[in-house]
Amino acid sequence: MQKYILRRILLVIPTLWLVISILFLVLNALPGDYVTIKLSNLEASGATKIEAEIVGNLEVERTLHRVVGGDSVATIAANYGATVDEILAVNPNLEADSQLRPGSTIIVIDGQLLSSISRTSRLALPEDTDSGIALLQERNPDVEFGTFAGQLFAPAEVTLTLRESTSLRELAEVNRVAPEDYLNVNQQGTPANEDGELTVDTPLYPGDTYISPTREITEASIKNQLGIDKPLGRQYVEYLWDTIRFQFRPSFQTNEPSMDIFLRSLPRTLHLNAYALIVAVIVALPVGILSAMRQDQALDYGLRGFAIMALAAPSFWIATMLIFVVSPGGIFERGIWSIPLTDESARSIFTSVNGFFALYTIPAVAGGIAAGAGLMRITRSELLEVLRQDYVRTAWSKGLRERAVIRRHALRNALVPVLSVFGLQLAALVGGNIILEVLFNIPGVGLMLLQRLYQADIPVIQTAVFFLALFVIIVNIVIDISYALIDPRIRYT
Repeated sequence: MQKYILRRILLVIPTLWLVISILFLVLNALPGDYVTIKLSNLEASGATKIEAEIVGNLEVERTLHRVVGGDSVATIAANYGATVDEILAVNPNLEADSQLRPGSTIIVIDGQLLSSISRTSRLALPEDTDSGIALLQERNPDVEFGTFAGQLFAPAEVTLTLRESTSLRELAEVNRVAPEDYLNVNQQGTPANEDGELTVDTPLYPGDTYISPTREITEASIKNQLGIDKPLGRQYVEYLWDTIRFQFRPSFQTNEPSMDIFLRSLPRTLHLNAYALIVAVIVALPVGILSAMRQDQALDYGLRGFAIMALAAPSFWIATMLIFVVSPGGIFERGIWSIPLTDESARSIFTSVNGFFALYTIPAVAGGIAAGAGLMRITRSELLEVLRQDYVRTAWSKGLRERAVIRRHALRNALVPVLSVFGLQLAALVGGNIILEVLFNIPGVGLMLLQRLYQADIPVIQTAVFFLALFVIIVNIVIDISYALIDPRIRYT
């Protein structure tokens, strides 16, 4: 058994690799221009351009840390990669065991790291801070730079020369935009291009005002954020490595971490589908067993007809009919209860039990009946097959009661295929209740995926699909292992 479980777990690795590879290829092969969608969304929201000024000098300030609860000199030093002695050297009023008051500030560096100045002043790309540090040293030969935690810093109250001049080409490079984007927004008559002779290499001096396109709405920036400005092979390797480390790219629509977006929507989907699966099991097993025990009788025909109708009727139609039944102004004038579609607390059983059942009962019943109908039919057919076996006839011949024969001898053996179908239903429900989530304003994974597909928010889609695939794989492993628990004839070697 242990060897089988280990083999199945090891099989997850190539399976996930295949899923990740297919997802990468499919998303890259989809028609449509994601960059154009992003640009149009941002332009529609008014995010087009901003006015900026060439900064030539910077007065260096101290680097401070605002104390929060639980901070100590040791934790602050560790957070900044320094030693306690380095922190105490710039804070003579502190001792190693000093109690820090939340809300107060302490000095971390008596100045600013050159790497930080390079990033904030955009002297170089964030991943190329060494170039920015070298430029600061070259342009400030008279400044004596100190060292903090192995990094160079400029002393406080020193004025650093950042640049004596620059050009649109240089600005474009460090802001990850195309030089043409700057020319497009600095038309003739604007401060930097009053005579219409501005080019990407025209010198701009400290104090000059120019128009800067916001980095989010330029094609080059969006392609870099999506990682599609590199060769396809390198994109695949980086995407594979990021996925293995769970380092998913942020949403390129909102810049919010993709993992946070997925985890925020997941609890609502789990609430809905756990409730729906409970309904499905409550419907499927008793009805399936009863139908098999009364084969070809009126009750059997009625239950089979119910199952066929439940399979044929879409879950959203069932939900719509149930809304009409329970809501005020429907069949009953005062209704049975009111559905809290806009109540945020009702979306979790942990914040409002009554609100949870009022909101989730109808979609759970609608989804559970649809899933339970399929389980009911497979339960009936498998139980009938088992009831024809010789060992069941032997149990009957011993004079055992019908309930004992079903419960002790027939049901466990009939549940193996039922469990397989149940696993498929469980995997399908997690991402399959999109219409119910839309209908009842439940912001779960399905609704989130639908919205992100409309926005072509590729990083979020990749994150959600990866975890859904991982969930399906785990469910299948658990179902396989549970076969041996249900049927003692099954042994894994």
